[in-house]
Amino acid sequence: MSITEKTINNRIFDFLTQHGINKNSSILVAYSGGPDSGVLISILTDIREIMGYSLNAVYIDHGIRSRTEMIAEYNHIKKNFKTEVTIHIKHIPSGKIALDSEKTGRSVEDLAREYRYRIFEELKKEIGASHVATGHTLDDQLETLIMRFFQGSGIHGLSGIPDVRESYIRPLLTVEKQEILEYLSINKISFVTDKTNLSNIYLRNKIRHKLIPVIRDVFPGYRSSLCSFSEKMDAVRAVLERTVPSLEIKVNKDGDSYFSYSDFVDQPLYRQIDTLYKSWNLWENKPFHRLSYKLITGALRSLSDSSSNIIARSSLYMLIRDKDRIFWKRVVVVSGKKSYLKVITAGELAILPGILLRVHRSDEIDKNFICIREDMVQAPLIVRSKNAGDRIYLSNGVKTVKKLFTEWGVTPKERWKIPVIEDRNGIIAVLGSPFGFSDRMAVKYKKNSSGTKNLMISASFYGDVCE
Repeated sequence: MSITEKTINNRIFDFLTQHGINKNSSILVAYSGGPDSGVLISILTDIREIMGYSLNAVYIDHGIRSRTEMIAEYNHIKKNFKTEVTIHIKHIPSGKIALDSEKTGRSVEDLAREYRYRIFEELKKEIGASHVATGHTLDDQLETLIMRFFQGSGIHGLSGIPDVRESYIRPLLTVEKQEILEYLSINKISFVTDKTNLSNIYLRNKIRHKLIPVIRDVFPGYRSSLCSFSEKMDAVRAVLERTVPSLEIKVNKDGDSYFSYSDFVDQPLYRQIDTLYKSWNLWENKPFHRLSYKLITGALRSLSDSSSNIIARSSLYMLIRDKDRIFWKRVVVVSGKKSYLKVITAGELAILPGILLRVHRSDEIDKNFICIREDMVQAPLIVRSKNAGDRIYLSNGVKTVKKLFTEWGVTPKERWKIPVIEDRNGIIAVLGSPFGFSDRMAVKYKKNSSGTKNLMISASFYGDVCE
């Protein structure tokens, strides 16, 4: 056995021993057919008899790659996978992740991970596995640290990928990619290369192929530096966890997360920020995008203002105070409240009793519709009531929606009813047509042409709008 083989085998053996993996354990290995999971399943199989645990594997087809590539990968698995380990094959419908990404504005990477871990959880329960092992390596750890640093993560994020998180274990987290490749070569283990790992469409690949070579050139010792940085952040995190306990966060029957206002204001700033992030993550009804740090700092500033129960607000959600509780709430249609918000999908949508929104795709231009080039939309696309400070960029300059309504002669009490169309980049259109006014569209979205796929949106009035 080579030095590389002994080193990796010993590290995995020590890791499993340290974390209490024994004859009473059952490990489900996330297997992709790639080099990392190939080494992981090989070693876990080799030392299984010594350790005494049971072993299963799961392969997931994310429905992202071409049929030709998937068939080649299936054939590889059938030919090379160790027959003494049961492998479970799971499929996500082809194109589903891409479609969900288009609808929600979330990245394909994030959604793929969410689907993948959902399958892990379901299968873990089904077969009674105590642990799920993934093939994350030291290189994955370094890429994650770089990504989180530039995304502005806090101490938890900058601690890196944990080697153990609940039932998830990562035995290869201290192993370098080069060691993985040497092990495969020595043991003549074949593997498949996922072509999506070569594409710079995905953020992690951009970091791997573009950013890391530059960092390596400027800071040759970046690998050990990032590892020590991660260890220091984890040490700080551990101290904070011991000295400043986390605030209790609950979820009500509607799926809204909440916590105590009086306990929250007594917390140090770090823990307040942490509580807002954690409560957001626990919120079952949250929008699909990330919670912005700008909104968090704005919320913390406004907590001193006792005159309003709205601590922070975006076009999609609010952070509100109700007596001694702080809640996350979606901006939704509520009976008796003059406000609404809904995500737009193709088809017909009743946005209020009396107003029908129609949305369809077309290669043509129809003067009776607002025509938006589909490739210009940054999902999610929503229809909502006017918010204070709304602006629309018209051909003759920027105009507040309030001023637009004043010019139209809309009374203040009726203004909330007029539909505002918005995506991540701001207001696209204001639909005055159901009320006898013109539809107004932001100038940058007017660059439509025949033959380009457009979203065709119109609203019509078909009865009394209820108060």
